[in-house]
Amino acid sequence: MDILSDTSPLLLVLALIVAFFIWGAGYKLYKLAVFFLGFLAGYMLCGTAISTFWPAPPVPSMIIQIVVGLAVGAVSFLVVKVGLFVAAACAVFMILSGLLEKLGMPGLIIAFASAVVAGFIATKADKPVIIVITGILGGFAIPMILYRLAGVVSFDTSFLPPEKSIVVLAVEVVLSVAGILIQFVSNREKSNE
Repeated sequence: MDILSDTSPLLLVLALIVAFFIWGAGYKLYKLAVFFLGFLAGYMLCGTAISTFWPAPPVPSMIIQIVVGLAVGAVSFLVVKVGLFVAAACAVFMILSGLLEKLGMPGLIIAFASAVVAGFIATKADKPVIIVITGILGGFAIPMILYRLAGVVSFDTSFLPPEKSIVVLAVEVVLSVAGILIQFVSNREKSNE
């Protein structure tokens, strides 16, 4: 499920700004980041559940998805361990589901199981996990959003490698590592003062 495929340029620009903040200052913006991830997780999971098990709800499904998303986001914001679990699980699921997309259902099962394991591991540590998760999320989100934005504003991307190529994956990994390093350095300097 691709949540950015049909959005407006304004929403994509806002998503890009949020991705940059999460990438470079995720630990400082941790509470906001986990609210946002909790909202997305609740919204997407509820949408999948509605389309699978309840094809004709009495209320428009988007309203139900927004309410569930806000509830999961609020719980993630208020309960630190839940927020860590949701953030780690979302990060791992987002990355692995994209990488294992060609496997179909087995790939989704592997991504989901790995996401649950990552969520439990994340609840055992806080600062390093938050920095790594937000660095990876930002590093993978920035190129994805830029590709979507280029498509929406009719920018010629024919000279770029395909979005799901090894080159783009390498850029995502390098961006993720850079975001992690930036956050560790900036947060270490703050703690030494």
